[in-house]
Amino acid sequence: MTRLAREHPPIAVELDPSGEPVAIRLHERREPVVVCNRWRIEDAWWRRPLVRDYYRVAGERLLALIYRDGIDGSWHLERLYD
Repeated sequence: MTRLAREHPPIAVELDPSGEPVAIRLHERREPVVVCNRWRIEDAWWRRPLVRDYYRVAGERLLALIYRDGIDGSWHLERLYD
């Protein structure tokens, strides 16, 4: 089962030198993570552009889908997997 975050809340993400997530801060708790896979979407170029770099990440206590907004550079939580 998964839990989709309705508002896609912003999260803090620590990156390695190559720009890959190595830890996320969720509910005031730091969680080291490894990237399982990643992909990019680019859509709606004729309206407000949507560019996102998605990462499925796994930690000791979580499996999550996060993304970096390619327009403003912010990081967000989209989904938690149970």
